[in-house]
Amino acid sequence: MNWFQFGVQWLHVLLGILWFGYNLSMAFLIAPPLNSLPDAQLREIYRRLGEVGARVFPIVGILVVVLGIIRGTVLGPIDSVQAAFTTTYGITWLVALATTLALFFNGARYVGPGFAALADAPDFRAAGARLQVFTRIDLALFFVIFTCMILMRFGY
Repeated sequence: MNWFQFGVQWLHVLLGILWFGYNLSMAFLIAPPLNSLPDAQLREIYRRLGEVGARVFPIVGILVVVLGIIRGTVLGPIDSVQAAFTTTYGITWLVALATTLALFFNGARYVGPGFAALADAPDFRAAGARLQVFTRIDLALFFVIFTCMILMRFGY
């Protein structure tokens, strides 16, 4: 067994689960019941969640991208630029990579700053609604990436 390959794959999947799982949990399990709380209490909760997210997810996102590149190229079937653009696996890998970079950009440009601004927003509910749009974009991008991961597992 190639322990380096095992470790890269294990960490890549674990960090991807953390990133995607946080998004799913926030969207479907945490945010809905929180939204019934008074605005002052909700501002404080979201401020704290935003602080944690700002520390954790830039690192998680970078590691997921780097480990995915290593997993697909050094430890995977993509051994040339041509293979990335002419094989089914390579094209699926490129779609996953581009989508992950878009996800990272959306989080860094809109979701993270949106959480940070939420606590002090004059119209808290309107700011929350804008943030929800960007988190839905995140979820859509995650579903594309998740689909690509499954396809690549089966050689596509």
